[in-house]
Amino acid sequence: MERNVEDVYEPLSRYRDEFRARHAALTRAKFEELSRQSQVDIRLNRRLSAEVGRLEAQAGSARGWLWLLGFLILLFFGAAGVCGLVLNRDAGPADNGVRAGLVAGLVAGVFAGIAAVVAFSRQFGRLNELKKRRIETQRRAGKLLEPLFRLFRWELPVKLIEASVPRLAFDPYFTAKRLQDLHELCGWSDAFNDGKSVLGSLSGVINGNPFVFADCLVAGWGTQTYRGSLEISWLEEEEDDEGHTHLVRRYETLHASVEKPCPVYTRDKLLVYGNDAAPNLSFTRRPSGLAGKKSGFWKSWQKRRARKRLEAFSRNLDDDSDYTIMANREFETLFETTDRDNEVEYRLLFSALAQLQMLELVNDETDSFGDDFTFLKRRKINVIRSPRLDEADIDTDPAQFRHWSYDRLREKFQKFNEAFFHDVYFSLAPLLAIPLYQQTRPHAEIWKGVAPESPSSFWEHEALANYHGEARFRHPDCVTHSLLKTKVVSRDEGATRVAVTAHGYRTEDRVDYVKVWGGDGNCHDVPVHWDEYLPVSRTREMTITERATPAETFQSAFRKASATAFRRSISSYLR
Repeated sequence: MERNVEDVYEPLSRYRDEFRARHAALTRAKFEELSRQSQVDIRLNRRLSAEVGRLEAQAGSARGWLWLLGFLILLFFGAAGVCGLVLNRDAGPADNGVRAGLVAGLVAGVFAGIAAVVAFSRQFGRLNELKKRRIETQRRAGKLLEPLFRLFRWELPVKLIEASVPRLAFDPYFTAKRLQDLHELCGWSDAFNDGKSVLGSLSGVINGNPFVFADCLVAGWGTQTYRGSLEISWLEEEEDDEGHTHLVRRYETLHASVEKPCPVYTRDKLLVYGNDAAPNLSFTRRPSGLAGKKSGFWKSWQKRRARKRLEAFSRNLDDDSDYTIMANREFETLFETTDRDNEVEYRLLFSALAQLQMLELVNDETDSFGDDFTFLKRRKINVIRSPRLDEADIDTDPAQFRHWSYDRLREKFQKFNEAFFHDVYFSLAPLLAIPLYQQTRPHAEIWKGVAPESPSSFWEHEALANYHGEARFRHPDCVTHSLLKTKVVSRDEGATRVAVTAHGYRTEDRVDYVKVWGGDGNCHDVPVHWDEYLPVSRTREMTITERATPAETFQSAFRKASATAFRRSISSYLR
């Protein structure tokens, strides 16, 4: 049943005054609840963790002694060596006292060096023993926490967000049905996925309207510079000071370079949101560089100049744009969208309240992404990108919380969940700042929950394949990243067979000859070796199930598989 909750207006102030503290408290309470449920022996873990700390301190002291003893070994044997060299010279010291001193120095240096070597050996053995004890103590401490580790779930971080913020709901996984509805009702195109492989996704709804975070590996083409050289020589006649002529050989190294195409791989994180509001409107908003509460002379001058440019653009009737600047000049300057194509719907979408809330987000320099985001609207599809989102970790894999110390584990759990909430919330904040988006709900009740048996989309299949690791699918000759693409082969009794094709490149050595003039007056062919990248692919089958309790046939195959993985609510194995 849908929660009877209010819309999230004023997203920035509510985060500061309400959501942040609520989420932090819920996160602490959840960890304590899981701790009690696991019945781990916290006191024993803390004693073992303290022992690990003591062993690490002792190991640090031992390493310090090793450095000192190593220096003394070099010093003593070096001094003995110097004394020995002086004694062995043909013209050694004539004074018997000096010779006796050198002999004494030689003997003392050798014996002191030997003593230092013995001490070094003992200290080295002590360090190894401390390391073994530390590793064993960490293992024992970590084993105590295994019952707690087993209670962590992929969905736990998003459940904490749902409990903290109204109107937000997340899916157990991104279903094929939800993707189909994005296609049919919002006009989303799978052309977005061309040349990309999904590394991770996180989907859900804001008051019934769908969103999905995507983390993709993107393949493209760039250029690489290759360089080559050629040694040449020639004879020249040269006249010496006495007027005689003779031949002299000259040498020169000729250099050349060529640029050739090479595959380039980048990461792309973005948020996609579908909403029926303003269905005929498109615009693009990019960071202005003018936002922020602090405004010096230079920034104020830039703002005035930008505002005058927009006012002049609005008065220009000679172009095809129907852009008409609104009364709120600050909003128009900091949220510049001169390519908008429907003024009526734009004004409907960005009401006075929406303008005010958006300006609060854009001008904020402490909590939100501030001015540092791009907002694209294409009819019913909205896309948010930001360097802050690129840096965010939206992978909720429970394995990242593992630690042998209960207190360090609790700290990691708290820090990750607070950072995860911050990054997810402020990626969504530009959408939450528009009241009409929350007031608009799809006509069909299509976004009400996701049944556990619903098949997952190919986004999740690609994420699962990448979770196994591209090395398991890579072609043997591939020398680049492998872009993993999937295709459903069959579905039978809840299990889905998926063909995973790894697309990569092998290289062939090529040589170009570049003509370069030499000092001999001739043109030479300088060889430049370069790599030609040729496509290779390999297909391997992966079997998955979205069921919470897989069928016995799946469980049997899962246990015998060469590789298995569990991601979010989906189990998978490789034959």
